[in-house]
Amino acid sequence: MKIEKWVVREHVDGVPDVSRIYEKVVEEVEVALKDDEMLLKTLYVSVDHYLQGITLDTPIGDHMGADSIMEVVEAGPRAAHQVGDLVQGFGGWRSHVVSTGAPALWQTGTFPMVFPAYRTLNPQRYDDTLPILTALGIMGGPGMTAWGTLTKFMTVKPGDTVLISGASGSIGTLVGQLAKRAGARVVGTTGSPEKAKYLTDLGFDKVIGYQQGDDADKVGEALREATPDGIDKYFDSMGGTVTDVVFSMLNVDSQVAVCWQWATQVGNDYVGPRLLPYIMFPRTTIRGIFALEWFTEQNWDALHDELGGMVRRGEIAYHQTIRRGFDDIPNAYQSLYVNRGANRGKVLVEL
Repeated sequence: MKIEKWVVREHVDGVPDVSRIYEKVVEEVEVALKDDEMLLKTLYVSVDHYLQGITLDTPIGDHMGADSIMEVVEAGPRAAHQVGDLVQGFGGWRSHVVSTGAPALWQTGTFPMVFPAYRTLNPQRYDDTLPILTALGIMGGPGMTAWGTLTKFMTVKPGDTVLISGASGSIGTLVGQLAKRAGARVVGTTGSPEKAKYLTDLGFDKVIGYQQGDDADKVGEALREATPDGIDKYFDSMGGTVTDVVFSMLNVDSQVAVCWQWATQVGNDYVGPRLLPYIMFPRTTIRGIFALEWFTEQNWDALHDELGGMVRRGEIAYHQTIRRGFDDIPNAYQSLYVNRGANRGKVLVEL
């Protein structure tokens, strides 16, 4: 059978140039499954900012990894999943996958990690309000990142000022809405007027326009105007100048969740002030957010019950931008960085 895949052909820093980085390969494969293997057909592929780091660490010629929803079309007698099952896992930019679905060690990256085992998606948990593709969005990694941060680390209280940098994506919008439900005053940064309106419509109290490379004085003035009483909680997806300024505005017992660093991963900005005094005096707690640690059956059940329940009751809104076609995967990924105003919430591709 023919299997299509996108492979990494060049490592390119900065804003992804997908025409240089990725190459489509079509292979004629004779599928001969081992007893514990499955042949899976990819239905949906997730595109996310963190794939920049995955791309740079993927050996040239290897397929591009990514979170995906797959259907089991063949299975060996000892396979973890059965024919017809829908599963979510790190299948990548491939039309079909031959795999055991076991946890996979990622050793080529800067920080070695384990991609979790493929998990079965129970169709009874999904409906018109939360369709199956939300297993890559609000009911998947982005949802677990936002919900996990606010239930397992960040203690948002009524009256807190919560700042979210890079707030208009699938994670930032959820963090903002959850913080708002907890009684906080929520401020977000984003890079376009369209996204600013989007955040305002979701209930953000104040939205600040920010672009990578903006002058620190300009950023500081805007932040001080938006947060005159300082910042109690900071959810950071940007890094760089905005984070440098925020650290000088943190209140006593503040908390900082470091989810991603656009400035470093995309902008190659490794320069900043010595921030340790800003951590010491306000007794700030800083935690790196790595949602894979929360990928347990107990947490998935809680996510569906708690966050899913909020969505079904109309208390939380989410959006998904769906692109279509295997050939459009790289362009969908690049849309996270170029002409971003057209996207709303989670971006994924239906094959």
